[in-house]
Amino acid sequence: ARLRKKIEPDPQAPRYIVTEPGVGYRFVTNRG
Repeated sequence: ARLRKKIEPDPQAPRYIVTEPGVGYRFVTNRG
């Protein structure tokens, strides 16, 4: 979760990185 703390402005409400079971971290590229 160290990577998330560096990138995410709000770790409790992650916008850029989401954790998928069995996949791990993936970056959210679509900006809505």
